[in-house]
This record gives sequence, structure tokens and C-alpha cells, in this order.
Amino acid sequence: MVQKMTMADISKQLGISKMTVSRYFNGGYVSEENRVKIDAIVKENHYTPNKFARSIRSQSNIIGFIAPRIESYTTSLVIKGALAAANESNARMLFHATGFSHESERQAVSEFNGLNALGTIVIASKHSVEEPFYKKLENLIFIGKAIPDHCCLYYPEQAAITALVSHTIHQLQQQQAPFTAIHYIYDARMLSSRTQLMQTTLAYIAPTLPHSLQALADSEQKEAYQSITLKSNHVYFCATDNIAIRLYRRAKEQHLKIGHDIWVIGIGDYDYSDLLVPSLTTVAFNYYQMGYQAVKKLIKRDSSSCEGQFELKIRESSQFI
Repeated sequence: MVQKMTMADISKQLGISKMTVSRYFNGGYVSEENRVKIDAIVKENHYTPNKFARSIRSQSNIIGFIAPRIESYTTSLVIKGALAAANESNARMLFHATGFSHESERQAVSEFNGLNALGTIVIASKHSVEEPFYKKLENLIFIGKAIPDHCCLYYPEQAAITALVSHTIHQLQQQQAPFTAIHYIYDARMLSSRTQLMQTTLAYIAPTLPHSLQALADSEQKEAYQSITLKSNHVYFCATDNIAIRLYRRAKEQHLKIGHDIWVIGIGDYDYSDLLVPSLTTVAFNYYQMGYQAVKKLIKRDSSSCEGQFELKIRESSQFI
């Protein structure tokens, strides 16, 4: 059976962008030279565009949503908020997970931009921050990071990390806990800004204590934690609650008691973080509200950026029990 030609095939054969091909079939501007080329290949191959794809493109109530991982706990809360706002406004949402791929993120933004959509929401990644391509696009909202020249809904990470580290260190000092070093464990694929903030904050709040940073290639893989050797009387700050929860298992394997031998602190406040034994100290951000606001801003064409909120969740894992 002969495989049906796609817009991607036309783009590849003619050496033009998929957005140009998309504009051709949707009545948008295409140069005369490219229009003649596309006309010829369409007639030669008796090509007809996918009806479903065209029906999507003809609608203006589409909102694209791009994230490194859709299944992430924090991303799922952002999505819930976005869907709630979209349902209120009779908007439809299309989702794309990039798997932390630079090219996948850029391609998804381009494709959503060609759908005549209301706009696109992007969970900011390292690629988002570095990508000059986005400067040319409109109706684009980034969540999680303040990016120049774009509408951004960003978390108050500097204030949150400062408060979290300060409270933890001062509390342990007041309790006369015998801690001698501080570590920060993070996923190398995540935004580097949080890591830089943590490094600066540790140096400022605990300048006399040795501290180190350790990157995990993929914090979702349990094998990544085998290289971590936890040490008694050390404090471990983690970039996410998920990483902190993995350290609970590692501590058990090494016969270390959290809250007595070591101290573990997360960021994110997952649903089950307070159910751990001992309960996990962390910081919560308003993820749901971020998703909700992002959709409302796209619909209202509000391009103003705004900062979210945080709340410390001081629990047992950061106390000298």
C-alpha cells in the first residue's frame, strides 16, 4: 500500500518550511515562487490535506501547551488550572511533551503558531531561555521563568529559596543539630537559574560551611541515585520533592535516619510530601493558578508578566528529632 503524502513530505521535497506549506493550504501568504512549486507537487501527487488537521487550523479557539514532561506532578497542576480556564472560555487545548528536546520544543511552537491558535503556553526550559527564535513570535506565554520581551508567569524562586534555606539553617542551629556540610541535588536538564540561586544563597547564609552541588542526568531514573553516598550530619536540599523522596529510599539503604542523622528538604510540595515519615519540609508554589492565569491572559490578550506566590511547608525532615 502506497503511503499517503503529508505536508511534511512536501516541505522536505521542496526544501521549504512546513509553516509555508501550512499557509498555502490555509489561504495565508506564500511567495509566488513557492506557490508555483507547491501547486506542481500537489497536482502531480493528487494530494489532499488531512480534513481533521484542516478543521483544527480553521478554528481560533485552540491553545497550545508545551512542556518537557506532561506527567510531571507540578506540570499536571499547571495543566489542571489551564484546562479549567479553557473550559470556562470554550477554548480547546492541544498538548505536546518535548522530552527536554530543544528541536522538539521549537518545532511544536512553530506548529502551534501555524494553527491560527489563540496562543501557546510553554513551560520554560533551558532552551526557552536561550532560543532567539521566540523573540519574533506573539501570543506566547512562558511559565516558570522571566524571559525578556514575552509575557511570563514566573515563580518567586529567589525569595522562596532564600526563605527555605534561611529557615532550615537557623532552625537546625537553634536545635543544636551537629550538621557539618550542605548539598544541593538537581536534575541537569532543568533550568540552571534555580541551581545558581541555591548556590548563591548557600554561600550567603552559611558561608563557613562547606557546600556542594550534584547533578543527576535524569532524576526520574532510580539508577541515577546509586552514585549518591549520603553522609551523616549533612543537609541535603533537593531541586524537587521527587528527588527528595528518592533520597528517603537512599537513606534507608544506607541505614541513616532523616531528621537525626541527615536532613532532607525538597521544593514543590507534592500531594504526598506531608505523608512521608518523617514528613518532608518543602516550599509550595501556586502551580494551578499559574496555568489558569496563563489561559485567561491569552484569551484577554493581556501581555503583562506577573510573579506567583510561595508558601514554606516546615515539617519534620528539616528538624533535629
